Amino acid sequence: MQKFLGVFERQLDVKGRLALPASFRARLGTSCILTLGPDNSIEVFTEDKFEEEAERMQGMQQRGEITMDLLRTFSARAMPVEPDAQGRIYLDERLRTHANLATRDKAVVFGRLDRIEICSVERHERSMRNGEQEFSASVHS
Repeated sequence: MQKFLGVFERQLDVKGRLALPASFRARLGTSCILTLGPDNSIEVFTEDKFEEEAERMQGMQQRGEITMDLLRTFSARAMPVEPDAQGRIYLDERLRTHANLATRDKAVVFGRLDRIEICSVERHERSMRNGEQEFSASVHS
């Protein structure tokens, strides 16, 4: 399966829409699922990957690894969207608030292998600094 790779800076329009990169749109097809992501981000899933993630989280809740509240929030905040002709998706107010994004803000859209992540520029820069430091200190040479 082809992975989502790369980093793209985008700007939300006045209506809260954001244009996905063309290479990502090709993989998503005609619709995708948005939901809350970790560390103040928004996750974008293909429909199939969202089903897998929902099953995984449901199993975690049944085993007591996550709370029912977390599972409820994941599912209640999930929303199917269809990119418009320009490849824009609508980020509703709750998702934007979670990701600390406002209309007309710049956002970072990047591939996280099996999903797409959207976050603020500041959050992305912090994450990359931390990850690069961790990567440099690791034994992967």
